[in-house]
Amino acid sequence: MARQDTTDFLTAFAVGAVLGIGATLLLRNSRPETAKERLLRELKPHSRKKIGGGRVARGVRRGRAAAVDMADDAIDTGRELLSEFRDEVKRIVEDARDELVEALEDREPAPARKRSRRKPAEE
Repeated sequence: MARQDTTDFLTAFAVGAVLGIGATLLLRNSRPETAKERLLRELKPHSRKKIGGGRVARGVRRGRAAAVDMADDAIDTGRELLSEFRDEVKRIVEDARDELVEALEDREPAPARKRSRRKPAEE
């Protein structure tokens, strides 16, 4: 009788295992999961544990807006400096040109020089 009980137990265990595997295969999703889907499913519980995510996002948006404003200010300042630099260079060049013109006007004409003729070299 013990042998019969053991056989019945093993048969019931095998039938239960087969039915359990069959039910699992029937009830699972019909299409196989990709690696990405599996990873997202595993990470989903951790994504809910974000602490202060809204505050961080708002801070990033504000920081980005502030950076854009600073960049605009820096560009405007750079343009002003470049314009002032050009004006200063233009003034320096005009002053130098005026001084050269005055120097040329004040210069006395050089006395006419006679060309000296060289004697041909004697051998």
